[in-house]
Amino acid sequence: MSNIMIAYATGEGQTAKICGALAQQLETAGHNVTLLDLESDNTAPVVGSFDAVIVAASVHAGKHQKSVAHFVTDNREALRARLTAFLSVSLAATATEESGRNRANEQVNAFLEQVDWQPDMIETLAGAFRYSEFSGFRRWIFNLSQKLFRKELDKQGWPELTADQEFTDWEQLRRFGNEFSSRL
Repeated sequence: MSNIMIAYATGEGQTAKICGALAQQLETAGHNVTLLDLESDNTAPVVGSFDAVIVAASVHAGKHQKSVAHFVTDNREALRARLTAFLSVSLAATATEESGRNRANEQVNAFLEQVDWQPDMIETLAGAFRYSEFSGFRRWIFNLSQKLFRKELDKQGWPELTADQEFTDWEQLRRFGNEFSSRL
């Protein structure tokens, strides 16, 4: 039995949902799991008191949350001394063509270079699209960008985004959790 921290930031709730499911899976496997919401929890447990750490972040406007970058940078040496994984949640991961999925990998690589960290495992997962939660202005900007870039998005295999949709591959997450658990 290992003590695992899952530190995450979520923009619209899907990353939190993913981390909750992953925590439940790891607990069922016999591990102790602590979830840490980096956007709202003011006091973080000491990373050094955990056997393993999973860091999860969602991508918005092409970048992962600053709170996650700060967490990794502040704890980089402790993270390097234990089993770690980075879980990136994005709409780019929904693309069916390699050129589209490469965008998700580029976002991960840019983040890891920015924070100077190389986790033991990296996983990109598709997130969710919550159109119903957009403000009027955000809907207008989004609809305009869809009109301008739809042909290019179609070439890359991006889905049509017109209503709330969940794209997360829960089986992929389960496989990730199994592999992480087996490495402990």
